[in-house]
Amino acid sequence: MTKQGFWHLVAENDLFEMVEKSGYGEREFIAFQKRRLRNSIISMAGAILPAILLSPWLSFLAIIFFIATWRNQYTKEKKEFQDLLFEKQTSWFVFQRLVVAYLKGANDSIISAFEKVLDRLEEGEFKKKLHSLIIDITNDPNDVKPFMRFAEEAAGGTDESLTFMTALFNFKNHSHDSSVIDSLSDRARQEMKRGIHEIRKMKEKSFYLFPTKLTMLNVIPMFGFMAGVAQNVFSNNMNF
Repeated sequence: MTKQGFWHLVAENDLFEMVEKSGYGEREFIAFQKRRLRNSIISMAGAILPAILLSPWLSFLAIIFFIATWRNQYTKEKKEFQDLLFEKQTSWFVFQRLVVAYLKGANDSIISAFEKVLDRLEEGEFKKKLHSLIIDITNDPNDVKPFMRFAEEAAGGTDESLTFMTALFNFKNHSHDSSVIDSLSDRARQEMKRGIHEIRKMKEKSFYLFPTKLTMLNVIPMFGFMAGVAQNVFSNNMNF
């Protein structure tokens, strides 16, 4: 369902989804948008003094500063979300491999395997989500929703996590074929390789873009200088 309202209207298409997958809701989203607007206005006000002291032509920098700050806030939020998602994926890879190993090793039940994984995990959000999952499926063993909710909250709702948890639910309730676990083991191994490759690629991309960002910062003063020169030339020609 599409959200309505001014703050959603001026937001990027994926911003609210990132906020939700980070574990927050509408209130935090609006607070972020308000803070984003405030910072953009403050940044825009920074162009007023140069326009007064040097040249009115520099007032156009206010628009540039506003847009740059507004966009930068989104870019920063997206990077934080990606870092959070990478952290979730790392925990998810560990979870996958351990669950499959326990299910293959001693013919444990799903709940027993989850409890053993729980003991191996470090304290954190992922461990809390897994603990909640164990409670939910103990109370209602025939409901698939706890499995799906865990995939959404603990792994970011990726297609792979939803497929994996669906397979675990089907194995628990409808089939005890060991070939299912073998298939999950192969899938977990391939997903881990792909995930590690994607994480490395994202980190390398951030490193390569750093010189470009420095260059873009140097362009801003150059625009101001060019505007001042243009204003000076224009004024001299008018006087002539």
